[in-house]
Amino acid sequence: MDRHALSTHPNTESPARPQVRTASGMRQRLCWHKLLPLMLMGWWVAWGVTLAEGQAEELRLQVQLIWGTDRDKPPDPSYRMLEDRLKKKLARVFKWKHYFEISDQKTTLVPKEVKRLKLRNHSEIEVRCDDPAILEIKLFGEGKWTKTMRQSVKALEQGELAVLAGDAKDSRSDAWFVIVSLNTPP
Repeated sequence: MDRHALSTHPNTESPARPQVRTASGMRQRLCWHKLLPLMLMGWWVAWGVTLAEGQAEELRLQVQLIWGTDRDKPPDPSYRMLEDRLKKKLARVFKWKHYFEISDQKTTLVPKEVKRLKLRNHSEIEVRCDDPAILEIKLFGEGKWTKTMRQSVKALEQGELAVLAGDAKDSRSDAWFVIVSLNTPP
């Protein structure tokens, strides 16, 4: 015989009330007024977990426009020398001796949001995170879309950089870089 056999009450003319036979053989009536709160609590917990999974955290981004050159001085006196940590990362991959920061912006991006940031007079980027695992970066020059890059959010969390780069218009010996990284709080 099953541990919890469902039986009906034999002495009633109305529809039988379900009863449960426990392991000790005692019969107990199922009390819907006791089960309903438990069922509602289970549904509420499951619904809350689903909502929490659907709400990805916001991304705090740092966007830098960098100038790379072999010249000792930057082409514009307002450019600042790049911090050593970032300079070392760039020097491992790129050939320039000096890197200067043109602009530095911090922004916050929530899932499904699109933000457009002006980098310089004629350049902008658009960042979006439709998929919580992928950051999409679009570069615009003189109002026209020029490049799109997709970067893993996990890679950014591990300290990697998203880098868009190109040659300077007026000097093939110089280059510009747009660097997107996570802005982690100190």
